Amino acid sequence: MKGSGAKTGYLLRANLKQNRIKHLVWIAILVGLFASAATKFNVLFGTQTDINAIVETLKTPAMVSLFGEFSAMKPYTTANVFASEMLVFMGMFMVFMNISLAISNTRAEEDSGLLEMVRSRTVGRLAPTYATVFEILLINGLMGLLYVVSLIAADLNGATMWGDILMGVSIASIGIMFGFISLLIAQLANNSRSANFMSYGLYGFFYIVRMMTDVSDPKWTWLSPVGWIQKTAIYTDDHWLPVVMMLGFGVICLAMAIKIVGTRDIGSGVLSTRNGHGKAGKLLSSPLGLVLSIERNSIVGWIFGGFILGAAYGSVFSTIGDIIGSNPTYRKILGVTQINAANRELILNFLNMLALFFVAIAAISGILIIFRLKTDDKKGYLEILHSKSISKTRLALSYFSVGILVSVVVFAITLAGAFFVGNSTLAKPIAMKYFWETMLGFLPAVLFFVGIAIFLTGALPKLTNVLWVYLAASILVKMFGPLLNLSDDVANISPLGWVGKVPTEKLDVTLTFLLFAAFLILTIIGIVGYNKRDLE
Repeated sequence: MKGSGAKTGYLLRANLKQNRIKHLVWIAILVGLFASAATKFNVLFGTQTDINAIVETLKTPAMVSLFGEFSAMKPYTTANVFASEMLVFMGMFMVFMNISLAISNTRAEEDSGLLEMVRSRTVGRLAPTYATVFEILLINGLMGLLYVVSLIAADLNGATMWGDILMGVSIASIGIMFGFISLLIAQLANNSRSANFMSYGLYGFFYIVRMMTDVSDPKWTWLSPVGWIQKTAIYTDDHWLPVVMMLGFGVICLAMAIKIVGTRDIGSGVLSTRNGHGKAGKLLSSPLGLVLSIERNSIVGWIFGGFILGAAYGSVFSTIGDIIGSNPTYRKILGVTQINAANRELILNFLNMLALFFVAIAAISGILIIFRLKTDDKKGYLEILHSKSISKTRLALSYFSVGILVSVVVFAITLAGAFFVGNSTLAKPIAMKYFWETMLGFLPAVLFFVGIAIFLTGALPKLTNVLWVYLAASILVKMFGPLLNLSDDVANISPLGWVGKVPTEKLDVTLTFLLFAAFLILTIIGIVGYNKRDLE
């Protein structure tokens, strides 16, 4: 390319070399999970009786809110079940991968000053954006191809070649769409932190719209780009229109991003920043106050978004028991009292499943703040603080304490949103003790992940990305382990496997104390490590 796109190929090769480890990790986790699931589904759901049983479960409001509408028509096949269970979740992680890639390659490099140095050479103004676009297309195209190969090799009962191709293309398309959306948001925001927050926030909004419309009236799911992937009706009608819509919407966002890049000054954003006060308030007189001030908007966003997400899931509590209550055979055999007890059991199991998501959300909200100590150090933002009479321990504790507090509050608020909104929809509300059992059962798991973040930030800052892999693997194994007949030993790679089925099972007090003790030990080691290591 010449002119504005000069040196695009050179930057693309540099980006691929720089991001090769991240790409390999994403491919290993996502394609590995997808392929292993595909190869086992014929065994897990090999008979029509097994298939019909799982389909009835997938049609319940609780499962629809998680996996999306089950739109396949009889006779149901193993391929129908696989597509229904995998599309939304694979799409979710593809979105996360592409948001991270798009912003780290553009806005994050701009914030660090690297982009200014690159563009001072014989590099076109649009070359960094073009290079990122090609990288997004390459990585998503490769993963989409590997998904198709996995499906062909698995040879699912009821699968077709066109269905296999459509599924791989659909998952890749939603990733490309959000990669291009994030490139646009990177131009609108004033820094990478805001760009990440806006990108994930937009995805969260679309996800909630998808969830609520799927449960209430799936026709309205077309309003959410996240829900378009479900409308492909893979292995049933094989609709390609949603793929065209995803790619078309992504290209529109990309065109807008390129237009803005061509005119925007480095370091600025389309959305203007609000001017601060003429004089600093008392809150800025300490490192703790500084961190709270900087993270104020993101903290409010996490808390508000967590409550909305929890409330949205809680709104389906009243319909979870329909699979039992609406079945005349169960009514005759169990009677009213037993049906109510069975409904409560279903709700508690659903709450246990939701708690896994809430742990991840809460942990991420705190980990991002804790990891900012590393990035702020690396960018030189903290040099002025280090020149003052502020100890490294006090500075580290400012970041760590805010991260811990945010994780705890976000988990509590999200769980409360699900529990209390859900209870308000029930004719017979579940007892308050189940809220506290879930809270006490899963909160130590949140703290454990946060403790690992503190340990890595303080003692091993070069390995902080390992935590994202560990957290993602923990959630995926716990969610899909039962479907893949994985042993409990595999699920026990993280505290999510140790907690068990709380609140349907009793809280393990000993485990709670052990996790809390591990969190304290990791925190202490992290603080000591930060004090002993040299600054970035």
